[in-house]
Amino acid sequence: MCLLFHLTNEKILLKLYDYHLFAVTLPTVLKIYNMRDFVKIIFVLCAVTMTVACTRPNRNNNTTEDPLPVKYENELFSVAMPSGWEVDDSHWLGLDSMQNEVELYSKNSPVWFHIVKTFMPIQWKNVYEATEMAIAARAMSGANVELIKRTDSVEVGGYPTSILYFANVVDKDTIIQKQYVTYLEDSHIVIYFNENFYSNQWDEAQKYGEKIIGSVKLKKVVNPLEKDSVMKEAIQKAMDGNKIQKEYIEKGKKVVKEAK
Repeated sequence: MCLLFHLTNEKILLKLYDYHLFAVTLPTVLKIYNMRDFVKIIFVLCAVTMTVACTRPNRNNNTTEDPLPVKYENELFSVAMPSGWEVDDSHWLGLDSMQNEVELYSKNSPVWFHIVKTFMPIQWKNVYEATEMAIAARAMSGANVELIKRTDSVEVGGYPTSILYFANVVDKDTIIQKQYVTYLEDSHIVIYFNENFYSNQWDEAQKYGEKIIGSVKLKKVVNPLEKDSVMKEAIQKAMDGNKIQKEYIEKGKKVVKEAK
């Protein structure tokens, strides 16, 4: 009980947990109140004490929810996304493969991601050279796009990154591709985090995109394509599966030769 009563030498001691409220002699109490009134007072004191001292405080249910509860991870990177996002990594075939792509998307988001690990094992001096190669590769692809902005000296997952903004008109709508060119110096891997959105949703897209890019964690790995035998086998598999056009392979070899 919250209120304990001890009768000792005709004295009434009321104890609330370890705190003495008061002590008076029984004759004094009975002079003021008759026995029936005294019992009423005792029950009232018990009721008040049970309400004030024994009521458990309400728990704080305002727990912080994870704003990016959807997680994805492979052997090169991990990323987190808001609730409702989906991942398609059916074209991520492994670090010893020519084709490695991941799609991140949500029907309720103005932005979607196309992530690509490049296959050319060139030991670039820095991210600036890797970015120049990204611009050259876009030109070689023959796509009708325009480079409208460039931002250098940023990071993704702790690795140096440059951001290229490409504009592409599709069915009278302008789609912006915000391409994060990230260079992993320890493995000489270049990975593109392509953030896509319509130009009229630029501001809203940044809110989603920056949170997702900010969650990216990159791993230190050994690049198997730096071995000539692995590289040749990967190229042959890609050509046999019609995943990479021979013309593009020849252009890539030319660029690699010129870079050495």
